[in-house]
Amino acid sequence: MTTAQSEIGRASRGDHGTVGSALGAAFLEDPVFQWLIPLDASNRDKRLVTFFTSMARSYLRRDKYVYCAGAGDGGALWSAPGSWALPMSEIMRESIPAMRAFGSNLPRALRSQLFIESKHPKEPTHWYLGYLGVAPTQQGRGLGAAMLHAVLDDADKTGTPAYLESSNERNLSLYERHGFKVVEAMKLLGKGPTVWRMWREPTT
Repeated sequence: MTTAQSEIGRASRGDHGTVGSALGAAFLEDPVFQWLIPLDASNRDKRLVTFFTSMARSYLRRDKYVYCAGAGDGGALWSAPGSWALPMSEIMRESIPAMRAFGSNLPRALRSQLFIESKHPKEPTHWYLGYLGVAPTQQGRGLGAAMLHAVLDDADKTGTPAYLESSNERNLSLYERHGFKVVEAMKLLGKGPTVWRMWREPTT
């Protein structure tokens, strides 16, 4: 086990704030989130943390696979095979944080979510990586790779594929090094930033 892998732990209920803060910092320069929460938006850093804390809380409430690096250096939100869909009940339950995060761009955020979900493969069942990020000050230590291995090692043992959408072209090489391949580059809502759909077959 590498040093980075030893720093990765499964998050528990109540850890949503720690995971949300790490992901909020990691996505500050993400093109999609710059489109949804513009750089000149007031309290932008706080709004990003609000969104990702909400997502982490939702994942943990549904007993999904949420990982935290160190004491909040990074986070990953995984869904086990067959459980990737975000129920409307969860969208409604987290509607207030979503409004605080996206403000007048909430309709754009919801339409983007529906657009992305419409492209999500239904079969075969697979692990789904919703979000993965490492705080800028902690990047380059292998934490992102370790949070991938936390699930992909088991996926390989069970012969299970994995899927993700990358909203930042800079991250494609990381995912490609771990077996993911781009299956489509799509513009959100036909005119927004590009999102890359990536699929990974298990390795033997």
